[in-house]
Amino acid sequence: MLFNLSIKKAQTKYWIGSTKLEDTMELIYLVGFMGCGKTTVGKELAKRVNNKFLDLDEEIVSQTGKSIPDLFNEFGESGFRDIETKVLKSLSSKKMIISTGGGIILRDENIGFMKERGKIIYLETPIELIYERIHLDSNRPNAVNRSLDDLTHLFQSRESQYKKADFKISTKDLTPIEITLEIIDCLNYSKGGDSRNK
Repeated sequence: MLFNLSIKKAQTKYWIGSTKLEDTMELIYLVGFMGCGKTTVGKELAKRVNNKFLDLDEEIVSQTGKSIPDLFNEFGESGFRDIETKVLKSLSSKKMIISTGGGIILRDENIGFMKERGKIIYLETPIELIYERIHLDSNRPNAVNRSLDDLTHLFQSRESQYKKADFKISTKDLTPIEITLEIIDCLNYSKGGDSRNK
């Protein structure tokens, strides 16, 4: 079940010093459309809770020795998704924050694996903002030079899969630090704790 904790920006000041994640040994997977800020937020979250951070796309490049665009060109999207799933399942470390690729949720197999190993957090971001960030990025083969309408259609085709996450964080008008603090508070709240008083 999707747990949605949306907290107003003004409330962030109430627990600005709260950075402790209560008693978790789970993997935390950040999902969302490309360009939503998963890597930036993941690094900030890992720093604040003293966990390791890993970018799944960077790990794919490391394990294959090829760039994401090159993998798409050589194997096609289906072949790339096979590689992506294999690399995802190769990660076994505990207490790690993993930023995933935008299409990781296309396979229910991946969603099931992530739910078994930890918690999935969906960073919901307006498609107009995402478009401004990524439409000229040559490192994103599914996005480069596509129109806003094209990206909107692609996002809508994935939205129901993103909503299978354990938690949804609305990132609109929030800074990476504010998003990070919402994630910590959300995870603690779901465990019956309250990070605001830590």
